[in-house]
Amino acid sequence: MKLRVLACLLGLCAAHAFAATRLDELTARPNPVMPGKPVEIAITVERGQFDKQPCEVLLEPGDGAKPLKLTFAVSEPRTKKLIYTYAKPGAYSLKAVAGYGCGGSKTLSVAVRTEGEIAAAEAKAVEAKAAAEPPQHAGPGCPLGWWLVPESVQGARYTCRPNLPSAPLRCAGGTSYYSENGVIGCR
Repeated sequence: MKLRVLACLLGLCAAHAFAATRLDELTARPNPVMPGKPVEIAITVERGQFDKQPCEVLLEPGDGAKPLKLTFAVSEPRTKKLIYTYAKPGAYSLKAVAGYGCGGSKTLSVAVRTEGEIAAAEAKAVEAKAAAEPPQHAGPGCPLGWWLVPESVQGARYTCRPNLPSAPLRCAGGTSYYSENGVIGCR
């Protein structure tokens, strides 16, 4: 141990052991949030092994309100949480800036949306996920892209049909949609 201390005094130990407290992480949940509903903001600092001083962080919510000050004492956990409520819909730039005793800054976009906007965004995300996933087969023995005709099942005998789209294809460039004998396309 004495050798390690001597090596550190000579500047030969790892730099991260003497690293000062720095702002490490900034999160907001939920994001997006509805106006008037609380959002939980978490700020995490990272301390060096020998850092023994308090750290102050200013949190600017981005909506014109006064910055909020958080103090991290040496004996306290490295993550602190606070609750904040945005009054109006919009996109806000939440910013944490290190002050006395630490360094760094983090910025995070917070979306404040109405219930209808959040529902529409969630529906769009579900639709995009469904479009990205390959179609699943609907019955025993039918391959992907095909569905089982329920009336055809007679023990081990059944019929599969192609899983055609629910709406006709949108054809471009002067072509038109066609569907013949289980084949679809634009011509």
